[in-house]
Parts: sequence; structure tokens; C-alpha cells
Amino acid sequence: MLYRAKGEFQKAVRWLGGSWMTANMATALGCLCIALVAGSFYAGLAPEGCRWLLLLVPVFLLGRMAMNTLDGMLSREEGTGTVAGEIWNEALDILGDTVCYGVLYFVPGGPRLSIELFLLLAWAAEYFGVLGKGMPGGTRRHETVLGGKPDRGVWMAALAVLLFAFPAFMAYVDHYLAVACVFVALTSVIRVRKTIEAARGRQYQSYTWIGK
Repeated sequence: MLYRAKGEFQKAVRWLGGSWMTANMATALGCLCIALVAGSFYAGLAPEGCRWLLLLVPVFLLGRMAMNTLDGMLSREEGTGTVAGEIWNEALDILGDTVCYGVLYFVPGGPRLSIELFLLLAWAAEYFGVLGKGMPGGTRRHETVLGGKPDRGVWMAALAVLLFAFPAFMAYVDHYLAVACVFVALTSVIRVRKTIEAARGRQYQSYTWIGK
């Protein structure tokens, strides 16, 4: 859903880059934000941790989204976009989610199966999104039903705030993530459907690196 507001978000964050930031700098800052999200989640939930750090999770997640948007914008403006850069960008999206949210698996008393399922479905959603580019009439699919990368960020930011305000909510995190998983799964479904619709009526050829 939040992809619909991407244009406005781009305008809002472009000033952050000014004339001094490069695409690589934005990528590096995005990686730093990923580490800070993971650290804040873990330290905020650890038995001897500082619970107030959970309030920084939404801040660092917003920073991650801003830097992710900026690196693409700056690479286009600077004409520095490459195939390797696009591959790295896609990889960092899903690896970033894994680091940011997978840390919950290691929190004492934290979710196990539910966070594994959430991340597995996130990988699937992004895979089906990228897969669309290789199909006839294809493009990178960003359709979402509250399960795209920005949506997942909102789910997890809200979870951090809930856990700060209501520590006992930890007992219901599995249920919370189960609801989020439904929307991430639906995102995969809609992306597959849109890819098939875009390819309808176009010639399709199956091939591998050794030929057809």
C-alpha cells in the first residue's frame, strides 16, 4: 500500500541528500540503519536491556527507507546505475529485512516459528516481485496488500512501540506476526497474478544458461 505514496516520499527525502551525498554513501547509511534497527530491537527486549531503545526502532526503520529511496534516486541522477548495483539493491532489501527482524529469534522468550515464517514469506514476496522482470512484458512488481517492504517496516515499527508500551504483549507476538504473515502471503499472490496478466498474449520462451 505504501508504494502508492513513493513519489511523495521521494520528494520528502531528496533534500537529505543535498549536493554532497552519493548513491554509495546512501547505501552505506542504509546498512548502518539496518544494524541500528537490529541492535535496538535486541537491546530493548533483552532481560538486562534498555526498553526505551524500542522507541528508536521506528526512527531507524524510517532512516533505512529514506536511504534506500535516496540511493536509487542519486544513482539515476548521477548516471552511476549498474547491473551489479541493482542486484546489490535487491539483495540488500531482503537481507536487510532478515537482519532487522530476524534478531527477534534470538531474544529470550521471543518468537520462533512465526518470525521464521514471516521472513520466509518476505523472501517469497520479493522473489516474485523480481521474477516479474524476466517474464514477457514484465517489470519489477511492487503491488502489495500491506505486505511490501515499507508495509513490513510499519508492521515491525508498530510492534516495537507496542512492546515498549505493553511489555506483556510479548506473549501475543506470535499472533501479531501471524496476522502480518497473511498480508505478506497475499502480496506474493497478487504479484504472481500481475506478472501472469502482463505476460498474457505475449510469446514466452523457456531457457537456461545452456540454451533452450
